[in-house]
Amino acid sequence: MNKVNEIKQKRLQMEKLTAIEVVDDSKREELKGFLYKHLPDTIEIIRGLKLAKELNAKVFTDDSWPDVKTVIYTYNEGEITIIYPFGTDNSKTAVILKSVIDSLLENAQQPMITGSEDVFQELKKLGMDQKFTVPTFRYVYTQDNTKINRPALPEGYTIDSIHSSDVEYVVSKWNLAKNSLKFKQLIRHFIAHHPNAAIYDTSTEPPRPVSWSLSSGLGIHFHLFTDEEHRRKGLAFMVITEMTQKILAKGITPVCYVYIDNIKGQKFFEFSGYTNTGSLVVHQKF
Repeated sequence: MNKVNEIKQKRLQMEKLTAIEVVDDSKREELKGFLYKHLPDTIEIIRGLKLAKELNAKVFTDDSWPDVKTVIYTYNEGEITIIYPFGTDNSKTAVILKSVIDSLLENAQQPMITGSEDVFQELKKLGMDQKFTVPTFRYVYTQDNTKINRPALPEGYTIDSIHSSDVEYVVSKWNLAKNSLKFKQLIRHFIAHHPNAAIYDTSTEPPRPVSWSLSSGLGIHFHLFTDEEHRRKGLAFMVITEMTQKILAKGITPVCYVYIDNIKGQKFFEFSGYTNTGSLVVHQKF
């Protein structure tokens, strides 16, 4: 078989790849054998399987059961579909991911995909030019839960969940949301439905939030922020410690993503009990 025919044959084989939805609980459980072999790149999917009923999630694989090579996990955060793909063959994973996107979403909709940069590059070859962020390191909380010790707040501050009256202010402070209606919707949903924490400055009336963090349904930290004038007081550490406790209370291990060029952020999370797994992920831009 010459090179041209080989390419045509491979293309035909790729076109035949389809996503198979896994709805049976026992089969979903079987997937963990494959997923655990590829930690930490599969940590979100493993956790998602545990929370699948709570999040009304959908799980897809390639059609080579039981020796699957691709697993795709999807669930909704409000009106936004979140997708975590993983596979050992990026080109095949991209084809299966595209079929999942085509079957789940209308043309006007756009999912939020978190995965390897290689998969995004393969999607581009399939005509899906998805914009994605700078790569981030995946950090996982690894400290002994019994050793969590949040220091006392400085005078003039109190810690609470984000008040409903402050939601739009919090949304306005996330750079990714400034030019994205979907990211704004996502932040509002996180605040309304998942653990969050904020430190309030009580010297103003009413008190206003000056440091905060949010989380997703999978216990992933989002939007850690402290106002410039309130920095260098340890507020971010107190917020992340509070958030870590809240996520652990749900029976899941907290995860966060830190940009590879954010050395200060990396050191902060390491100080806060998180370990850099060394694996890289990128996130789709809306």
